[in-house]
Amino acid sequence: MGCSGLLAKLGSEGARIHIVYLAVDGFHHWGLDRETSYEERVKEIDRVVELFGDNCSYEIAYRNQDLIEKLDTLPRRDLVDLFETRINEHRPDLLLVPAGEDYDQDHIAVFGAAFAAARPIGEQFGKWLVPHILTYEMTKIQWARDPLPLRPAYVDITDFMETKLESVRRYETQFRPAPHIRSLDSVKALATIRGAEIGVMYAEAFGVMRTVL
Repeated sequence: MGCSGLLAKLGSEGARIHIVYLAVDGFHHWGLDRETSYEERVKEIDRVVELFGDNCSYEIAYRNQDLIEKLDTLPRRDLVDLFETRINEHRPDLLLVPAGEDYDQDHIAVFGAAFAAARPIGEQFGKWLVPHILTYEMTKIQWARDPLPLRPAYVDITDFMETKLESVRRYETQFRPAPHIRSLDSVKALATIRGAEIGVMYAEAFGVMRTVL
């Protein structure tokens, strides 16, 4: 949800996109009066990924292993190894990771592992150095213990706002009505604010961990 506007834009331009879902399980979410199933979650993912074009693929690292909200219990080395392997395999120009300020323990674990895996070791030493690494924000990140940093990189998603909202709708087990943070209203409100910051209707903002010009 945090970077689906950018993914839709890149997909429309023919970019090759690969998404790594770390943990997908059946789970009980607040606001839903039943437990979801693993199969249900995978169907949602399939429908969301369709929005990003024919060159978009995805994988699930930990399938139905009861690891949602428990990635912080895994050895960090395992997660770092996973990201290093995928980075060397796919050799991306751009790596998008959750913001490190997120309170979600899974997102914190993912950020820490991806950041370590993308450390600056050049190709002459046998490792792919990702030239551009951005962190994406989500509406829930406004609940933060410390002041949030500026996000100096912006993408105009005005032409892809409806695709972004549709991606939220397609995560049916996680989508909620307003005033929930995963409502269409909340997602659109954040995109409106980010758009106003650069003089467009809708935008996504990103933290910059590295960019090689």
